[in-house]
Amino acid sequence: MFKKLAFFLFACAAGSSYAVSSSETLAQTECRQQCLYDRFECVDQEPKPSNCFSEYSRCIDRCRAIGQ
Repeated sequence: MFKKLAFFLFACAAGSSYAVSSSETLAQTECRQQCLYDRFECVDQEPKPSNCFSEYSRCIDRCRAIGQ
């Protein structure tokens, strides 16, 4: 559990620094962070984690559409 939390915090920090250096909007950044959070929650609860990763991909695609 602590490893997942640590990875989540690292991913949020890395995603935030990447978003600042790119042309992503704040809404896109928050959307991506929410996708990542939802994926971690899903992996903890879902007996078949592959379902979580396909949903994560769809979520990221929706986030990309926010800025267009």
